[in-house]
Amino acid sequence: MNWKHFYMVFCMLLLATCATAQGEKTRILIVDGFSNHDWQRTTACLNILLENEGSYSVDVSTFPANAPAAEREAWNPDFKNYDVVIQNTNGGTEGPEWSAVAKKSLEQYLMEGGGMLAFHSANNAFPRWPEYNRMIGLGWRPKDYGISLVVTDDETILRLPPGEGGHTSHGNRIDALVTRLGDHPIHAGLPRRWKTADIEVYRYVRGPAEHVQVLSYARDPLTGLNFPVEWTVQYGKGRVYTSTLGHVWPGDPNLKGIQCAAFQTLLFRSLDWLAGKTVRSSVPGDFPAPEKPSLRLLPGLSGNWLPPEQGRTAAAPCAFPFATVSGACARTRGRREILPGKTDIFRAAK
Repeated sequence: MNWKHFYMVFCMLLLATCATAQGEKTRILIVDGFSNHDWQRTTACLNILLENEGSYSVDVSTFPANAPAAEREAWNPDFKNYDVVIQNTNGGTEGPEWSAVAKKSLEQYLMEGGGMLAFHSANNAFPRWPEYNRMIGLGWRPKDYGISLVVTDDETILRLPPGEGGHTSHGNRIDALVTRLGDHPIHAGLPRRWKTADIEVYRYVRGPAEHVQVLSYARDPLTGLNFPVEWTVQYGKGRVYTSTLGHVWPGDPNLKGIQCAAFQTLLFRSLDWLAGKTVRSSVPGDFPAPEKPSLRLLPGLSGNWLPPEQGRTAAAPCAFPFATVSGACARTRGRREILPGKTDIFRAAK
């Protein structure tokens, strides 16, 4: 082979490799299995959003919370096989706990450069797990635990010591005016303020607050103070993103928090960032203005709600498009596919 021919073959291989890399889907693992929130519907909604967007390959691993101790101890997902883990469990103080082995696996995954999205109430989880508290930076914790952050009107971040302020709490869900803080890549090109649908403004989230960057905040109607809505944490070489967006409560008659265009935009952008990929910078045409939120229909779900000006006037009961089967979820409109060697993980069949 002459050098000219070799050079041409090399260039073709290089181009093919680059094209393959650009076309690779972001590998997502959703971890669920227990929560005081509706974790089944949350997982179903996330799976629908991510698979319909087209840039993601989604698996789910369900912790067998009600199984015998041996089965709970054996649960240990291969986190390293994924670009991002979406943590969708919350047992609070008295709820189930992962095994020490599973906890160590997540710690190592993040320390070595993995990404984790602590979804909504996942910042309530595992208060007795010191490293988890460091991962999320701030969580639902008692008044005497850790640092709490308050954003002043001139956007200074105050660090309140343990005992100052209050325990973590929130009022009713509201359509809140969210203000971004700084110029994080997740917010590239977005307006400075937007109205987000149906969120809880968490008062006094608390924790170690190490390597925390607050991305946005909203005003709590009760106290008149500004509290973080989104924040990130650098944990070792890994990245963690947490927000109070995306609330799904058992029995909710609608899913406005999931339908919110701002929530969906930030979901996709945060996953890009967590995976170490270029964050999409285009701003959707329906991204909300400061005056009112913007809602999208969720494909394949009843329970969608749109205000009259967006074409719908009434809420319908939510339908859960996944069925619980042996502690895992499966599409009722498609067959269940068990991944080889992983009876606790499924991929929705195409």
